Amino acid sequence: MLSSYVFQVATPFSTGTGVYLPAVDLLITNEHVVRDNATVVVGSEKEPEQLAHVVYLDAYYDLAFLKPETPFDLPPLKICTEAPAIGADIIAVGQHFGHPLRISKGQVLELGYQHHGIDFIMHDALQEAAHSGGPLFTPAGELAGINMYDIQEGKGRALSLPGSRLQECLDRFHEGKGRAAARCFNCQKVIFEIILNPKGHCPNCGAEIVLPNMMEDYAPTGVSATVEDIIRTAGHDPRLARRGPNLWSIRQGSALIQLAYHEDSGLVTGDAYLCSLPELPDAELFAFLLRENCKLRQLTFSTFGRDIVLSLLIYDRYLTVETALPRFEHLFAKADHYDDELVQKFGARWL
Repeated sequence: MLSSYVFQVATPFSTGTGVYLPAVDLLITNEHVVRDNATVVVGSEKEPEQLAHVVYLDAYYDLAFLKPETPFDLPPLKICTEAPAIGADIIAVGQHFGHPLRISKGQVLELGYQHHGIDFIMHDALQEAAHSGGPLFTPAGELAGINMYDIQEGKGRALSLPGSRLQECLDRFHEGKGRAAARCFNCQKVIFEIILNPKGHCPNCGAEIVLPNMMEDYAPTGVSATVEDIIRTAGHDPRLARRGPNLWSIRQGSALIQLAYHEDSGLVTGDAYLCSLPELPDAELFAFLLRENCKLRQLTFSTFGRDIVLSLLIYDRYLTVETALPRFEHLFAKADHYDDELVQKFGARWL
């Protein structure tokens, strides 16, 4: 299935989508999604989260190549180097972290559409900016392009970088024989990492350039650092939990727990998404949630859409590992208990 090649990409600053190329063991996404990060988190509905290293940065074409720590076992994916004809059917796929996979079908509207001096495929398989870096497929399952922009001049139109341009970038990158690289925005030359480049200047034109080895791993501070200390002490890797600014996601048993820090209010929240309401929920299910709310200390049941959520609130001024860890461990334990009970007794559905 084409969705097997689609991965979610997350950093402490942003999220997006990527497509995996098994033949070269690289995940392709947009440069703006991973900017200023040496490593990012990648995962999918079928693959657990893992770290991937940024090995190619290309702000000119808005491309980035990521090297996952563990390769994904998938058949080769062919890159379509001949653009689909105008009117041809295409499929855009994207997935924002924590949201369902989105598949949009449409047609090619225009070839060679100029945007910032670059030729793009214009199509109407709209995906929205949250899915930046996702793939554009042909019905035959070939990679026709990388989704870049939804444009404002016309409703329902989007742009994808053609597969031919992606292949050119891959070929140029592989000339470095494994060295990380970046494209100079000024002269468009691909520059490979060298032993020493202290000033970060392109050796071809002298313009400033940022190579992957010049970036440092993200180091949280303040409340974010405390939250990550709590996650680490609870036995999870905080790097794999990062889902954007002040947001973390942890899988505990069958429950999905999202931690967030709301700077304006000073609240740190833990929301455990347990399961979904049955198609026709019985009144006894809601009565059970209300009764449990009377019994629980520091935790509260609620529903969000069709999801049943168990939540914890802590003000940042009270947040330390010593005071907050027992509360979060209590949330983790109760979440793992309640989802089973809700499914078995009341017909709730697994997420």
